[in-house]
Amino acid sequence: MILTVLAKEEGRRGAVVHVAIRGEATAIDFSAGRNTHFDTLLGAGWEKLKIILNADDLMYVDSAAIGWLIGVQRQMRAEGGLLVMHSVQPIVGNMLRLLKIERVVPVLENVDAARAHVGSATVVA
Repeated sequence: MILTVLAKEEGRRGAVVHVAIRGEATAIDFSAGRNTHFDTLLGAGWEKLKIILNADDLMYVDSAAIGWLIGVQRQMRAEGGLLVMHSVQPIVGNMLRLLKIERVVPVLENVDAARAHVGSATVVA
């Protein structure tokens, strides 16, 4: 799995960071004791950001990746941040829908829908 910052925006509702996730997200990427990956990529205070995760090039997720998404969202909500995903490949989308992950992490059709969601989202701890 590769995470890359695509863009940073500063709006009246706070900082929004666009991040791309590529490859396969598996247990290898989430071994015990490792950081959330956002620690390294975005630095301290990442939990307060609004992160729009572009999953267009994410080809596979396993249970460890699902657990990571849920854990990251919990951390972010506790600190006033928010994680949303968009442009999910059909095979990944099917897995996320099957597990009802969209109840925890919004999964949106495209970047415009993600921007609109983040712009209108009221984040509660």
